[in-house]
Amino acid sequence: MTILEKTLGKITVEPRIASVPVVLSDFERIEVTAPVQQDELKAIQAHFMTLAQCAARRVEDATEREQVSKSLHDRMARYGTSSEYIAQRQVSVLTSRFVKPDPTSASESVRRYGDLRLPTGELLDERMKLFEEVALGVFERVYRDASAPAPDDVVHVSCSGYLSPSPVQAFLSQRAWLNVGVTHSYHMGCYGAFPAIRTAVGLVGSSYASLPKRKQRVDLVHTEFLSLHFDLLGDEPDNFVTSTLFADGFIKYAAFPQAEFAKQRRHGLKVLAIDEHILPDSLPEMTLRPGPLQFDMSLSKRVPFMIRDSIAGFVRSICTQVGLDFEREKSEMVFAIHPGGPAILNQIRTKLGIEESQIALSRRVLHEHGNMASATAPHIWQHIVDSPEIPAGTKILSMAFGPGLTVIGALFEKV
Repeated sequence: MTILEKTLGKITVEPRIASVPVVLSDFERIEVTAPVQQDELKAIQAHFMTLAQCAARRVEDATEREQVSKSLHDRMARYGTSSEYIAQRQVSVLTSRFVKPDPTSASESVRRYGDLRLPTGELLDERMKLFEEVALGVFERVYRDASAPAPDDVVHVSCSGYLSPSPVQAFLSQRAWLNVGVTHSYHMGCYGAFPAIRTAVGLVGSSYASLPKRKQRVDLVHTEFLSLHFDLLGDEPDNFVTSTLFADGFIKYAAFPQAEFAKQRRHGLKVLAIDEHILPDSLPEMTLRPGPLQFDMSLSKRVPFMIRDSIAGFVRSICTQVGLDFEREKSEMVFAIHPGGPAILNQIRTKLGIEESQIALSRRVLHEHGNMASATAPHIWQHIVDSPEIPAGTKILSMAFGPGLTVIGALFEKV
């Protein structure tokens, strides 16, 4: 008997509980409204900004209104995101009750695009009511088969809406799925998908490790209604950038324990590792705060460069978790990088020394959808899962960025 055993008594070593691999699969995009071409959206945005700013300044003279319009259109052309990078976006607020059709207006722009229900824009509570209606409609569409089995849990992800009770709680009550667990994963901006999958992995894993009932499926639903928050009164360059970069995005997918996932013949992404870093001295560089009319976002020009300077260390950290030699294996990997903008993709590609083809799906999602905040990375993941050109066994390094500044990512393997 050792001295330690004499002092503390017989030592019992608890057996290590085997980890439960988790796979993401069953991706489904929801289109609330049809995408609109980027150049058309920029003209529409400048039109509604003209209406709001003339109303706020009480500009009634036709010549002065034309000057305001020309200035806003010129600034939109100068600062707005080019259609070279974003071809189209889903901007669902344009078909909402906030916009009034007026085919008899004396203004050609109003006849074409409509008028505002409130001249300077809706208050935040009205925007949240519309968010609730649209999000509830998304839940009804992703669970349209009332006879299908309910998930064990739902993780609802959004940075563009907040209500309590939430849309997912309202839906579950209507469906009478009253014993489905609900987790609200809110207000983390563009990186929100990664804490959500960390939650899903934890829900599945803990149920196998320490709970009497094992979870077989945890659903994740993103409802990003970002067009609710376009600022019609802001005249700063930042506002033209964000209002032409962000778009609405809605997507659902599911997390399964690998043994359950393997029962069906389909592809998915096995979660190998998740890591998260907050960059030092970066708090003011990106913010998302509630204002009187909308959630106000600020984005510093320094962000792409701060991400560039930190990304190599982050990549080494996450790869080390699974014993992956990044430099040796990076040429065979696929990269699902949140395309916060074209500059971020360019900076990361150069810093990591990877090929344009390895980030092609990230570039494609930005071009076809715009920046959909937390819903963006899952859109890229869906393309990877569906692509026959990416074989099973491929390692996927995915990452995103948001307020903090937070750099977060996951390492996947396609299965």
